[in-house]
Amino acid sequence: MSKINYFLFILCLFFLVIKIVAIRLTNFDLFGDEAQYWIWSQNLDFGYYSKPPLLSWTIALVCSIFGNSIFVIKMIPVFLYCLTSYIIYLLSKKLFNNNEFAFLTAVTFYLMPAVSFSSFLISTDIILVLFWSLSLLQLLIIKESPDKFNFILLGIFVGMAFLAKYAAVYFIFCLMLLFLEKEMKDIFLKHKLSFVYCILTFCLVVAPNILWNFNNNWTTFGHTVDNAALKRADPNLFEGLKFFISQIIMVGPLVFLFFVFGIFKNLKINFNIKFLLAFSLPIFFLILVESILVRANANWAAVSLISILILFVHVVFSISKKIIFINNIANLIFGFVFFFLIATNSTYGPFKKIDGISAFANSLLEQKADYINSFVVQDRMLFSNLSYIFQDNKIKMFTPYTPNTKINHHFQITNKLPANFNENFIFIGYADQLQYLKNKYTINLKDYKVVQFNNEPIKIYEVVF
Repeated sequence: MSKINYFLFILCLFFLVIKIVAIRLTNFDLFGDEAQYWIWSQNLDFGYYSKPPLLSWTIALVCSIFGNSIFVIKMIPVFLYCLTSYIIYLLSKKLFNNNEFAFLTAVTFYLMPAVSFSSFLISTDIILVLFWSLSLLQLLIIKESPDKFNFILLGIFVGMAFLAKYAAVYFIFCLMLLFLEKEMKDIFLKHKLSFVYCILTFCLVVAPNILWNFNNNWTTFGHTVDNAALKRADPNLFEGLKFFISQIIMVGPLVFLFFVFGIFKNLKINFNIKFLLAFSLPIFFLILVESILVRANANWAAVSLISILILFVHVVFSISKKIIFINNIANLIFGFVFFFLIATNSTYGPFKKIDGISAFANSLLEQKADYINSFVVQDRMLFSNLSYIFQDNKIKMFTPYTPNTKINHHFQITNKLPANFNENFIFIGYADQLQYLKNKYTINLKDYKVVQFNNEPIKIYEVVF
């Protein structure tokens, strides 16, 4: 390892320590989605309203060993990204047989702004990216050694990616596209039985979640289709441009610029390049079209960034290693600033959504009369946060749900306020959401709070039967 690469490695270790210390020091609460995943982990199942189960299983495993603190939960993405970085090192080495290139690619991934940001946010993407990377690596292993065991491993990895997030279905489409490459197609055709084992293994891994969806009216699949929202198409090229720029920022602007500069001179089309293009461009363009027609979050194309990053670094590596070094230092500075803001409890940008939730929860407990031991919360995010914060209190949590209407989130399945409820409770939401209750009640406005984490003031009611 050269002195510069050794220096980069030390910086990465130092950055890992910075992440851990910053998360330890922060007073931030969980984001609403994170709290929701934790709640799911307390009631293990083969599926949930909006997501497959693997993330919740992971949280349950980690928290059963180390406890349920925010620090423990936030450590999951921090260390999973370390593991994914190593897998990307192996993947890059397998592709181009160059240790230095593989090391620089892994470091570039670890220091990407997207990874720095996502290291503080536990989400389904962290596990999806992990098993997607393992699946890509396994494909290359099959190319070298197409035995039954390697095909079975591929089925397991793709199945686990699917249990992390349904975006893993892109892998199947990308693999079909790769079959246009004769070398890979011949391997799968020559080992048909092994390929069947792969498919059967995949089906076995995902079967419990498919069965859960079948028994729950295809709830998660329906939610995924609603997210696509193609029926509400309203083309907007500006939204597409925003998505495109977000992907550049997520990878790192400098490495992108030099990739564009060197793509025609330094990119020779061979199997490795076709492999990377097959597992990146189709996904990227599909989500780009989605962003133009309806909308698309920056992370929706997260899996495509694995191959895109390796391709970018490959081209820039052939131009100058110093550019990669400078790009990594720039990304590292972004990471340092980001985790400094976390350590100092900054209220800028996305941190507004988690500023002051614990203080709000404590004020609710102070206002709660002794004859009340239930909270009814309309907003899914706030319900999740309060459920996590009140985990050690003997407080029952409900959310309003008018019978025979569309279910909008998981807690309207598991924690719906029954129509015949007759115990006094604190209600946070809009009063008209309680009209379906059958028993007579009086509702009194107790407080009207302007809070940092919510776009609108929060109304707090006391409901007495």
